[in-house]
Amino acid sequence: MAMAIKTEAGALAMDRGARLDGSARPASVMDRVGFQALIANDLAAVERAISGTADVPVKLLSRTLQVVLGPGGKRLRPTLVLLASHGNSRASLQRRVDLAVAAELLHTATLVHDDVIDLAESRRGSPTVNHVFTNALAVLTGDYLFGQSGALVAGLGSPAIMRVFSWAVMEVVQGEMLRPSIGPDLDATERDYLAKIRGKTAALLAMACETGAMLDSEDGEARRACHEYGMSLGMAFQIVDDILDFTATEAELGKPVGHDLEQGTITLPSLLYLRAHPGDTIVRAHLTGGVGLGEGATREAVDAVRASGAIDQCRVRASEYAREAIGHLSVLPPSPSRDALEALASFVISRHD
Repeated sequence: MAMAIKTEAGALAMDRGARLDGSARPASVMDRVGFQALIANDLAAVERAISGTADVPVKLLSRTLQVVLGPGGKRLRPTLVLLASHGNSRASLQRRVDLAVAAELLHTATLVHDDVIDLAESRRGSPTVNHVFTNALAVLTGDYLFGQSGALVAGLGSPAIMRVFSWAVMEVVQGEMLRPSIGPDLDATERDYLAKIRGKTAALLAMACETGAMLDSEDGEARRACHEYGMSLGMAFQIVDDILDFTATEAELGKPVGHDLEQGTITLPSLLYLRAHPGDTIVRAHLTGGVGLGEGATREAVDAVRASGAIDQCRVRASEYAREAIGHLSVLPPSPSRDALEALASFVISRHD
């Protein structure tokens, strides 16, 4: 991961110490721009390529793709690809963009299929493709995105990168099929939860960062460091997502507050709350088959978790994973790209949307 472009590394660091101590300083637009400034032109090329994915001769498919590929995504996976490959003169911009787009299309395909499984009607505040059209068309759209992602990776001519993409798909499927449940052993439930988010979230971030480091490079140490960084970053990212389900607004979430709890999805905040409140009935009811308890009951449960120490405990956990992610980068030489990756880890735990 050679880094040649000069930038203001201090600005990219973005007061990371103040963000990794478990506090929740709100993330600003400038925070988001900070770690992406180094690759702004590359990201613009990625956006154009993603938009072009919907340019297909089958009009119905073009319409479903436009719904799926509309604006609003964080583009975290392309960002990781571009930062991990930044400064590598052997990797052309086109190849870096192709890999970044492949990572985003793969991620999007998994979201489309998730929405079908969950019967979701909206994502990021916009209607899902299965809601606008049908589940069948949504599945086919997701399949197309998987295929397009694979075609882009195959065009890179790297069986090793293809293997990492294939590994990530298998991890996502296994993570999706894990079903943590509330029982007498909450430690076992937590282990299942962590295994689930490793598969569903962390694996794709590890894939993006690792393959970025691999592209037209034989630096095994950078590859390993980027894989581990991505895994730890993914764990922090998902825990923060789970926190936001209790603390963010509906406008920020693009879905109702407490949606996971209402759907009976076990997340770390609710799990830590139950550990501290074994006599609770309302939160436990949501997580043990009580789907549809009503808006009032969900609000009561959300308020209980939010007012407890579980949220702060989760912030500490997320901060620990973020520190771990930054630690994995220590084997890489100092560079603007490494600074940006460290800043990204800080942003992930401080974001509010």
